[in-house]
Amino acid sequence: MKQFKIVGTRGKKRRRLLRFIAFSGVVVLAVLGLLICLPLIKGADALAGESAPVTGTSEPPGTKPAEEPSSMGAAPIGEFLEEQETGAVVNEDEREISFGPIGIGPNIKPGDYIDVRLMCADGTDYVVVSKKELMDYNASTGMSVIRVRESELLTLNSAMADRNSITGVTLYAVRYVDPESQSAADISYRPNEAVSGQIRERAGSDM
Repeated sequence: MKQFKIVGTRGKKRRRLLRFIAFSGVVVLAVLGLLICLPLIKGADALAGESAPVTGTSEPPGTKPAEEPSSMGAAPIGEFLEEQETGAVVNEDEREISFGPIGIGPNIKPGDYIDVRLMCADGTDYVVVSKKELMDYNASTGMSVIRVRESELLTLNSAMADRNSITGVTLYAVRYVDPESQSAADISYRPNEAVSGQIRERAGSDM
């Protein structure tokens, strides 16, 4: 009888040991499974976050998202007008002309914007062409280079003819202090009748 009890007790201990081992194995497998699955789950969340970024703002249903500022619009138009005012836009009939000599003060250098003016002996003063970039200037000859349109070229030729034929008439240049903010001066010089007729004739043929 004692042998049966001992055997029975040992059997129970073995069964308990086997159950403990089996339970421990299940726990170990579960822990290993979690350790393997968690990085995969985090990686999937990261990929989902990259494919659908959160903007941090919400809009009511039916509203359109704010549009990106277009590259076309007021800014290019403003830049075009500014370039047109400063003479950066090249017109179809614009040409470079070397003329002179005219009075160029020591404060004026190539790259400055100038008005070419005509002054008479009685002190009257007229703007011949306005806000032109001085492309080049030769101090030894007094010759200057600017860009002018056809009508401006004819007007300048008339002013030089008046300087050569009328005593006391001089041509000189004045510099714009801040050409980016200063507007072109109004033309006050009127060319002679022959040149005026030529300007009108050419303007009519361009229409």
